[in-house]
Amino acid sequence: MDLRKLKTLLTLMRKYDLVEMELEEEGEKVRLRKGGPLLDEPAPRAARTVSASAAPAEGAAAPPAKPAEKEKPALLEITAPIVGTFYRSPKPGDPPFCEEGTRVQKGATVCIVEAMKVMNEIKSEFEGVVEEILVENGAAVEYGQVLIRLRP
Repeated sequence: MDLRKLKTLLTLMRKYDLVEMELEEEGEKVRLRKGGPLLDEPAPRAARTVSASAAPAEGAAAPPAKPAEKEKPALLEITAPIVGTFYRSPKPGDPPFCEEGTRVQKGATVCIVEAMKVMNEIKSEFEGVVEEILVENGAAVEYGQVLIRLRP
């Protein structure tokens, strides 16, 4: 991907106040994330990850990796598949689908994202214990935003 296209994508992110953007074109994949850390794992050769707030200059050396103090199991993330409104329960007054500390089975509904008056049930792709619920009930969510983190 050439520098002009990358600058255009960054301009679009700023103009529309996007937090994250991913584009796949002609075998190249680019993910831009505003204000977030770069991924710790190396990206495959065809895929590149660039942080919009800290894009390194060409030829700049990457910062040395910090040794992990203690190996913690990575948390699994459930993300919003669409832009919409986040709801923790099926309807007002009902108990939430899950709480922090709740064990969730693969395929279980963990929340709802409403988009264009359609209630979309978000099901867990993983089995684990809810570690964090990152979104308030009734809050707007973006595509790809992390909603819930699970401990495997």
